[in-house]
Amino acid sequence: MLMEIKLIALDLDGTLLTSDLKITKNTIDVLNEAMNKGKEVVICTGRTIAELPLEFEHMPYIKYYITSNGAIIWDRHHIRMIYENPIPVDDVRKLMDILKPFDLRIELFALGRVFIDQYCYDHLDEYGGGNHVEFLRGSRTPVPEIKSFIQEFDEPVDKFNLFFKTPEQRKEVWDKCVALGFNVTSSFEQNMEVNSKTANKGTALKSLVNRLNIDVSSVMVVGDQLNDMTMLRYAGHPIAMGNAVDDIKSLATYITKTNDEDGVAYAVKKLVLEGEDNENLFF
Repeated sequence: MLMEIKLIALDLDGTLLTSDLKITKNTIDVLNEAMNKGKEVVICTGRTIAELPLEFEHMPYIKYYITSNGAIIWDRHHIRMIYENPIPVDDVRKLMDILKPFDLRIELFALGRVFIDQYCYDHLDEYGGGNHVEFLRGSRTPVPEIKSFIQEFDEPVDKFNLFFKTPEQRKEVWDKCVALGFNVTSSFEQNMEVNSKTANKGTALKSLVNRLNIDVSSVMVVGDQLNDMTMLRYAGHPIAMGNAVDDIKSLATYITKTNDEDGVAYAVKKLVLEGEDNENLFF
């Protein structure tokens, strides 16, 4: 059955990107075919605009980026922000008070960049860098001391990305942030992402869909992690990656292949472009 899809919203890490942070040629070709047929493809990511993959140069028809977990919507063709939902200064101060006792990696998302403490930048293996140290060193802006930098910055910020040394510390801070009303989510096992009390991917996507005068029943989203939950709940056609966490799979109408098996291309090709029997497509 061919779905009547007008807009396809895609997460990046664990969804559109492979485990080595690439977009395959097959995926690029399938999405370009969809866009050539009039489908709107929107990127909906926890990343900033400065962290977006170079492969988008080969996908000129992508018009909109939702970044920092829904804090900003960028109009790519007009090079401007069309939506902002940052963390107010007073709430930034409250969060920093919570973080005072902890030795952790704090990433500040602001001005389209990601700021990080110089010591953490130099010791990423110690602060949750994992397999992506090279990517992090190329996409982060080190400052001498991040907590002092944030205090002096004294402006609303898009998002915080936090990496703790123990699960217990993460849970303690998570619970305190939830109690204060922050939007708290995660895109990796060890991290914690903090947005404003009203910012999330689903809210930002809804704003863009309304702006484009598209009915939610014609919106398809694909994701894999907890920070994708709000947009899967919103969309008429929620699709989970084969590598998605169970909470995401439970929200999905269909489960496609993994990010290392071109799961996005598979779903778009079968559900949007070809319209084969859905029951035979997904696991």
